[in-house]
Amino acid sequence: MENNWVFIKPEHGKVFANAAEMLLEAAAGLCARPPEIAPEDGATPETLTERSFIYAGIRGDRLAGLLTGHGVEYPSDGDESYTVFVGDSAFGGGQMIVIIGGSERGVLCGCAEFCNRYCGDVLFRGCDIWREDIFDSPLSGRIPGWSVSGSPAIKTRAVWTWGHVIYDYRRFFRNMAKLRLNEIVIWNDRAPVNADAVAEYAHSFGIKVIWGFAWGWTASCRKFFDGLDAGRLKRLKDSIIGTYENEYAGIAGDGIYFQSFTEFRGSGEYGARVAETVTSLVNETAEELFKRRPDLHIQFGLHATSVRDHAEILAKVDPRIYIVWEDCGAFPFDYDPSKTDGAAETGAFVEKLLKLRGDGERFGAVFKGMLKLDWTRFVHAEKPLVIGEASEEYIARRRIMKDRIWKIIQADWMKNAEYARKTAAMISHGGGEPIVEALIEDSMFESGIRFPAALFAELLWDPDRDVGEIVSETAKFPCVGFANKET
Repeated sequence: MENNWVFIKPEHGKVFANAAEMLLEAAAGLCARPPEIAPEDGATPETLTERSFIYAGIRGDRLAGLLTGHGVEYPSDGDESYTVFVGDSAFGGGQMIVIIGGSERGVLCGCAEFCNRYCGDVLFRGCDIWREDIFDSPLSGRIPGWSVSGSPAIKTRAVWTWGHVIYDYRRFFRNMAKLRLNEIVIWNDRAPVNADAVAEYAHSFGIKVIWGFAWGWTASCRKFFDGLDAGRLKRLKDSIIGTYENEYAGIAGDGIYFQSFTEFRGSGEYGARVAETVTSLVNETAEELFKRRPDLHIQFGLHATSVRDHAEILAKVDPRIYIVWEDCGAFPFDYDPSKTDGAAETGAFVEKLLKLRGDGERFGAVFKGMLKLDWTRFVHAEKPLVIGEASEEYIARRRIMKDRIWKIIQADWMKNAEYARKTAAMISHGGGEPIVEALIEDSMFESGIRFPAALFAELLWDPDRDVGEIVSETAKFPCVGFANKET
C-alpha cells in the first residue's frame, strides 16, 4: 500500500513554524507527492484511521497527549528536549512520524534529528541501496520503525564569527538550525546597521545573538598592553561603556562578548601583569554595566597564551561573567586541526579552568580548526556595515575558493575527531552550564554545511557516544556536504 501522508501541525510561534517547515521540506522531497497539510483541530483518531501522518507538536498539545497514550514517549524536561517516533499509526492502518518537543525549540531540535539521522541513514537501513528507485520516494512505501529521545549534553552550542564575513544571514541561521546550534557571537568594529533584523531572524530559529566588540583588543595586543597606564585604563573603561550605551544597548540581542589585550604570548612576571591588569579592567567595567543592566549577559573572550602560567589570577573575575577561553593548546583549540601534540597537557589545563572560580564556574571555550579570516587581506571598518546581504554571484564565486581550504581541513577533522570528542565530553561533565563556540568565520557556511561544522555540533550534543559512530552518522546527514577543490 502506498503511503499518502498528511502533515498535521498546531499553531505556535515563529520557531515552531520554522521547525515544521524544515520537517515538511524533508518529507516532501522523499514522497511521491507532497503531503497534504491539515490543522491539528481536525485531526482525530477517526479522521486519521487508515492514514499515514506526520505530526509535530509541543508537550501539552491535544494530539501530543493522545499519541503519548499509544506508545509515544513524552519528552523529558528541558527547553531542547524532544521525542521522535516512527512506526505504526496509533489509530490503525497507516504509519506515523511523530515529533514532540518540550518547547518550540525542542520541536526544532527533534525535527533536525529526524531530518539528519532518520532521513540520512535509518530510512535506508535494510534496503538494497544499490537499487536506484530506492532513493526516488522512500516515504511512499513502508518505512522502518525508529524512536529516540534527546536533550543536549552542552546547553549552549555556538558559532563565533566576524560579522562582515556573514554573507547571507538568513541562510546562515537556517544552516545553524539544521545542526541544532543555538547561539552566535558576531564580532564587529561597529554595531551593524541591520543589527535588529539580523537578531530578529536568528530568534525565529531559537538562536541567541551575542554582539562582540573590543575592550582593548587590537591587531597588536602586546604593543597596546605595553602602552597602558592608569590614565589610559580609565579612558579605556569610559570608552567601552560609551560604546555599549551608544551602539549596543538599544539594539536587539541577548548579550555582549568582548576581547581585551590578551592575544599574544606572555610568560613570567609579564604574564602576571597581563592577568592582573585585564582582571581589574574587566571587573571595574563590568560593574558599571551591571549597575545599568543587572541582567546583562557578558562573555569575556580570553586568550590563554598570555596568561597561561597565571590563570589563578583570573579566578577574581566577576562570577557573573562567562570566561570564554581561546588558544588553550592543541586541537581543538589550535587553528590547525592536524596539531595534536600536547593534547594531554591541554586537557589538564582545561580541567583546571573548569573549576577556576568554583563549582558554579561560568566556563566557555572556543574550538578552532576550521576556517578563519585571511589576515593578510583584513581591513578594519571605520563605519557601521550592513551584514549578510551579499549577492548570490559573489557567494557562489567565493565558495569555490573557500572549498579548497575545507578540502584539507575536513580530512584532519576525520582523523582527529576523537580529540575534539574527548574535550567536549570533559566540558560536558565539568558542571555548570558551559558555552562552547566554534570559530567558523569566512567559511561560506551559508552556502553549504561542511562536515567539520556538523561534526562539531554533533560532538557537543552527545560527546559520550563512540566517535566512529558520530563521524559515520554525521557524514550521512542530507544537509552535509564535503568540499572539493575543483567545484
